[in-house]
Amino acid sequence: MQTNQERIVFDNVSMQFDTPAGQLQVVQDMSFSVNQGDFISLVGPSGCGKTTLMNMAAGFVKPTRGRVLLDGKHIEQPGPDRGVMFQEYGVFPWLTVEQNIAFGLNLKVSKNLDAAEKKEIVDRYLNLMGLTDFRKAFPKTLSGGMRQRLALARTYAVRPEFVLMDEPFGALDAQTRSAMHDLLLDVLYAEGKTVMLITHSVEEAVYLSNKVLVISARPSQIREVVDIPFPYPRHRSLQETPEFNTLRARIHNSVMQEYAAQEALAKQKRVA
Repeated sequence: MQTNQERIVFDNVSMQFDTPAGQLQVVQDMSFSVNQGDFISLVGPSGCGKTTLMNMAAGFVKPTRGRVLLDGKHIEQPGPDRGVMFQEYGVFPWLTVEQNIAFGLNLKVSKNLDAAEKKEIVDRYLNLMGLTDFRKAFPKTLSGGMRQRLALARTYAVRPEFVLMDEPFGALDAQTRSAMHDLLLDVLYAEGKTVMLITHSVEEAVYLSNKVLVISARPSQIREVVDIPFPYPRHRSLQETPEFNTLRARIHNSVMQEYAAQEALAKQKRVA
């Protein structure tokens, strides 16, 4: 359920990386917040700092300047309250499907769960992801879509408050990707998580999100914040409506303008 309660806050953050050519300014003076129940997508040119922002929220990196806060406290490190899902299949090939889902439940943070509770959680996500018949299978025997369903199940099984997703469906074919969108929306509707998604697909962002942030070319700032007015639950037929396509075109044009700006800057550097 969406509320106005701020949970993750990016407060005037900047990020620089040292390179052989000198310091590279990736993010510059960026501020935004993720509220309880939000599904926020970040879109923008390649290399504009989207993944860097997600890594700050995950606690993998700290900003060079500014603050990233979770419920008013500095994010210093990763934690079980934030589940992360990457484009690569985040599963252990030597574990079965059910063992993969149970992996996080066997860590110290979940030691207060008894065996029956762990089995109940594993069974729940096997069922939600349509993997019950494959519980004893190893990941190498699964299709790409099934492996991403497994990765999603493993992320959700530890019951994080936030799900941070970096291009999780980028490697999937169009049909499987579309099916994963609907599955994700179904699970989110049932679980009520707060989500931050990094994607290059404007259509994916508009379909899944309640808010889309268009990130500029480097050094990155927020070019535009677009509220997505469509209520949940959503159905694929939404993508055929004029309202959906108007928003998709608006965001696509903003992203393409940033690609053009990025290319113009690169051309200037080549000439220089």
